[in-house]
Amino acid sequence: MNALPLRAAQASECANGAGFSPCFDANALWLPAGRASFLSMPDTQTIGPGQIGFGMASELLHRPVRLHVASPDRDGRDVQVLDTAIDISYFLAFGVLRNLEASVLASTRVHQSGAGVGGIDSQSAPPLERNAVRDPRVGIAYSLDDALAVQGFGLRLGLDATLPLGERNAFANERSFVVMPNATFGFAYRALRLHGELGVRLRQSLDFAGSYLGNQGFFAFGVALDLLPPDWLSVSAEVFGLPALSNALGRAASPLLSDARLFPAEWLISAHSSFGRRGPWRLSLGAGSGIPLSSETRENATGSHTAHFMGMNTPDFRALLVVRFAPADERSILR
Repeated sequence: MNALPLRAAQASECANGAGFSPCFDANALWLPAGRASFLSMPDTQTIGPGQIGFGMASELLHRPVRLHVASPDRDGRDVQVLDTAIDISYFLAFGVLRNLEASVLASTRVHQSGAGVGGIDSQSAPPLERNAVRDPRVGIAYSLDDALAVQGFGLRLGLDATLPLGERNAFANERSFVVMPNATFGFAYRALRLHGELGVRLRQSLDFAGSYLGNQGFFAFGVALDLLPPDWLSVSAEVFGLPALSNALGRAASPLLSDARLFPAEWLISAHSSFGRRGPWRLSLGAGSGIPLSSETRENATGSHTAHFMGMNTPDFRALLVVRFAPADERSILR
């Protein structure tokens, strides 16, 4: 992140002053609640009418929020604002009508460590609270697989939203509702599956330590391959990103910066097993890292220089374990 001038920072939970408002969720990955062949995207097929799917996920994030700040040292110092986080999520999906699915996800940060907001301008400030309750998420989705009726192709339209309930915790909760309309596309041919998703996350903007976090686009793309059919073992690779829809220069940004772009992005690889053809249980194990797509343009005596780095909400390592139960539907177009 950009170097920041020394200034007073609010150390209280989710304070909103002096350009240091930590009211945002450091975990940018929204896990799907229903059927899913990838970690960042749902399947285009929904849970059947009257059926219920459920699951649990564990996530480890390493250094998702870090800053480079000014200090008596000429080169400044790095602050691990949120160094390590472990999130446990529980999700439920149920078929409301044919091709219509509703879902809910609840998540708790069972452990976190780091310097916190106070560590930005003080090396003796109290650390973060050790745990927090994240905002729950609800969703509604409609599958157009039947309407398309094209072998191997699928399309799903969805609307997901986080709910700002309960106490505001730094780096675990948003200031407002965050709403994401999205569309997921799928293609399958024999052992190969391709998936993509496009959407936009709409939120109340905030200014944190020189970075302006506002509305974001969303994209994801993945490829999966069945290695041991039927459904005993598959592997997948995917990328997802959240490009900012506006300039990310905040109030506390260095006056030498002429442009800043906040672009959280990650790649993930994972292995999956349903323990047999069309088994309702699915176990997924994955890991990945951030992609340095955030950028800053700094003006100096020789002109402008643009640097790329892993920005806010981009961990340098992520690991996941996901277990889900989702009944198979014989009407599936893709399988």
